[in-house]
Amino acid sequence: MFPTGTVNITIRNQELVLLPQKALFWQDKKYLILSDLHLGKTGHFRKSGIAAPGKANLKNLDRLSNLVDDIQPQKILFLGDLFHSSANREWFQFEEWRKAFSKLDILLVSGNHDQLHKSFYQSAAIEVTENFEAGNFLFVHDGTDLQKIPDKTIISGHIHPGVKLKGKGKQRLRLPCFSISDQQIILPAFGEFTGLHIIQPDENRKIFPIVENSVIDLNTRTE
Repeated sequence: MFPTGTVNITIRNQELVLLPQKALFWQDKKYLILSDLHLGKTGHFRKSGIAAPGKANLKNLDRLSNLVDDIQPQKILFLGDLFHSSANREWFQFEEWRKAFSKLDILLVSGNHDQLHKSFYQSAAIEVTENFEAGNFLFVHDGTDLQKIPDKTIISGHIHPGVKLKGKGKQRLRLPCFSISDQQIILPAFGEFTGLHIIQPDENRKIFPIVENSVIDLNTRTE
C-alpha cells in the first residue's frame, strides 16, 4: 500500500512512483530506491565536537522501516552514501535494523562516503557495486558528469537536490525535490541531516518538490 502524497511517472515505459519519504519505487521490479542516508553523520560530527541531533540516525531508520512495511519491496537499492564516516555506534544501530529485515535483498551502489571495510557490508548481507544496470536504467551514485546514454536513463543521488519556492507573504521555502527527465533522475537525499543543493528548473526536466508529506509536480518542463 502506497502512502498518500505520491506521484506516478512513466519513464522508458516503466511506472515509477515518487514517494514523499524521498524515495522512488519501481513498480515492475518492486525495487525501493533511495540515496544519501548518511547514517553515522551525526555521530561523526559529535565525535569532532560539532553539535548534531542525537536521534537523527534512529529517526532515519524508523522512517526506512515504515516505508519498507508500507511498500513491501523485493529489493532495496541504496544509491550511495549509506554510511557517512568510519564505523561508530550508529553503524551498529543499522546492523540491528538489518536483522529486523534480514530476508530483504539489499544492494549498495557505492558513493564517495562509503568507505567502510567490505567486512561491514558482508556482515550486514549487503551487496556492493560501483553501478547497477537493470532494463533501461543505469543506477549510480553521482551521475552529474556522465554523458547521456542512448535509450538509458541514469538514476542517481549525491547532490541532495532542492528547489526554492516563494510562498504567500513573500516567504521563501527551500524544499527537497526530485529532478526528472528522460535522460536522468536525481533523487533527494533520504537522510534528515544532509542539507540541500539548490537546482534551477529548465525546459528539459521536471521538478517535483516535497511539501508537507506530498510530492508536488511543478510541471516546469515543456514537452
